[in-house]
Order: sequence, then C-alpha cells, then structure tokens
Amino acid sequence: MNTLIKKIDLSFLAYSFLGVIFFSFVFINQIGDRHLYVFLIGIGLGVSLYHASFGFTGGWRDFIENKKSNSLRAQILMLGMSVVLFSFFINSNSWIYNGKMIGAVAPVNLSVIVGSFLFGFAMQLAGGCGSGTLFTASGGNGKMAITLVFFMIGSLIGTYHFEFWKNTPSIGGVSILNELGQVKSVSLQIIVLIILYFFISRSDQNKNGKVNHLDIFDFSQFKLFIGPWPLFLGAFFLVFFNFLMLQAAGHPWGITFAFGLWAAKIAQFIGIEVGNWSFWQLSYPSTALENSLLADPTTVSNLGIVFGALIASILAGKFFNKSILDKKILFAAILGGLLMGYGARLAFGCNVGALFSGIASGSLHGWVWFLFAFLGSIIGVRFRKVFYS
Repeated sequence: MNTLIKKIDLSFLAYSFLGVIFFSFVFINQIGDRHLYVFLIGIGLGVSLYHASFGFTGGWRDFIENKKSNSLRAQILMLGMSVVLFSFFINSNSWIYNGKMIGAVAPVNLSVIVGSFLFGFAMQLAGGCGSGTLFTASGGNGKMAITLVFFMIGSLIGTYHFEFWKNTPSIGGVSILNELGQVKSVSLQIIVLIILYFFISRSDQNKNGKVNHLDIFDFSQFKLFIGPWPLFLGAFFLVFFNFLMLQAAGHPWGITFAFGLWAAKIAQFIGIEVGNWSFWQLSYPSTALENSLLADPTTVSNLGIVFGALIASILAGKFFNKSILDKKILFAAILGGLLMGYGARLAFGCNVGALFSGIASGSLHGWVWFLFAFLGSIIGVRFRKVFYS
C-alpha cells in the first residue's frame, strides 16, 4: 500500500510540474512576461502558505478561545514588516515594468463594516479564510473544496447587490500614507501594531503563564521541502512575495476578486446576463469579464497558489488527506463559503486583499476590516461549536 501511495504521489507531482511548465509556456508566448512573474510568485505564496500553515482563521480562534497568541503575534509581525517595506514603494515606478505601483486602498463605508464582520464570522464556520480556503483545497482537503465552490457563489451574489451597498454611508478611500507621508504613516501604524502585540501577549500571559516570544522563530522541526516551517518564515515569505506581487502586477496581492470572476464566467456560460449588473460594468471588472481568465492577474496568482500548495502537499506526503464530512460540517462549509464570498465582495477583499495588502498600503479600510472581522470571528467561534461538537 505504501508503495502504491508513493507511486500515486510521484504521478501527481509529475503532473503538477508539467502543469507549471504548460502554463508558464502559455504566459510567455500568448499573454506576457508579467503574467508569468505573477504565476511564479503565486507558486511561492502557495508553498509558503502550506508549509507554514499560515492562515488567519486558526490563529484568531486560538487566541479567542485559549488566548494562545503565537499565530496572531506572527501576523502582527508580518503586518509590521509589510508596512515598513511597502511605504517606500507605493506610488513609485515598478522595477519590472514601466508603470506606477498603486496601493490597495478602498472606501471606508457601511459595506466594509458589514462585509468584514460577515467574513470574520463565516471563516470560523468554514474553518478557513480566503487564502486558507484556496491553499487547503489545493492540498486535497475535500471540505475546503466545497467551501471554495460556495465562496465563488457568495462572491457572485455580492456583485449582484453591489449597487445597493455602494450607496451606503461612506467617507471614501482614505490613504494614511498619502495623508501623513511616509515617516508619520509608518510610525503611526507601527505604534498601533506594537500596542496590539503588547495586548495580545499580555492576554496570553494572564491566561497561560509566561509567553515565549521566540516560539514563532522555532526552527527545530524545520524541513525546507516537507515542512513544517516556523511561523516567522511564513510571515517573512508572505511579505516578500507580496512585495514581488506589487512589483510585477502593479498592485499588492489579492485573492477574492477572482472567485467572483470565475463564478461570473460560469453564470454567463449558462445564460445569466451578469454583464448587465452594475459591478460588471465598472472599468476593470468589465474588462476582466470580456477577456480570458488567464489575462486576469488575480486568477493567475491564484492558479500559482493552487500549484504551489499542491506541490508542497505532495512533497510533504499529505496530499488528499481524508476529511470527515457529516451533515453539520457540510452545512458549515456551505454556509461559511457563501457568507465569506458575500462578505469579501462587500468589504473589498478578504484577509489578504483587504487586511494584509490594505494595511501594507496604508489604507484606513484595512484597519476597519481588521477590527470588524475580528469581532465577527468572536461570534463565529461560538457558533462554530454547534457544527463541530
């Protein structure tokens, strides 16, 4: 049996590398070098996410339930590194192409508050966030594959309701970087992150005793190709590859726009005129809907994440692990996927596009997203027990 499993794994690994070579050839010859770079960066993100098990959902839940803070502290560190690095490159010309790099800045409105709260609530039901759903589904997790399908459907429904939410009270997009300048914006955000780090560390210490701040740097079990990676290494590489994404795509890393686009393409195929919806009449969405999926950078980076996580899971010998799917867990996966997709569309992104890339870009909406998604997670953790007890 073990020999058969190894043969199957090697076959999947070979097919995965052939897939990488095929898509690389397509990007070079039919689309462009920038899309090839985005694809390869996506592979790096997929490997990093999988080997470091770097997801927001579990880390937030560990802190909410048990005040264990190692994962959340690693996320704070990741945000700090990205704020410092990105502030010097946003609004400047890319090293890779002749164009200006823009930050992930979105409006601060009721839509963001509702959407991020829904997302935080739903990701605890589903057991994965935007990036977590994608890389775990790619690694062969059946439950998360179901969540991904309904994530797409929820995203599409969110685009249908776009006009309503666009007209809710708003103060518009606020760039802390543009308003205060590099030094003041970085200083302000780093101070906030230090306060957050102190608060969560103190909460951990009060509940669990002394906090070992070096635990996120634990390389004792580190194996490059099969994992696990320490949390710091995951945080470092996510910042590194997000920075490369900024240089190659012209904007920071995002995930969930592609989910709605994939669902819209399928809806069009079966005869639903999504092109008449106000969201799909906006400049970028309308262009993405008309063009090939492989012309959309977010789709290309997601494709890279799929291959990266797939290859990483095969090398770790964990591809296609069985997951228990009773009726309650299946319902949680479906409901969580729908609400995450809908919430991400309302909030202009998920934990990656809104929180990580938003805060890295100095966008106020990233901080608003963080606050209300965490509040939603507190409620979601309580509801989660109904489905996973």
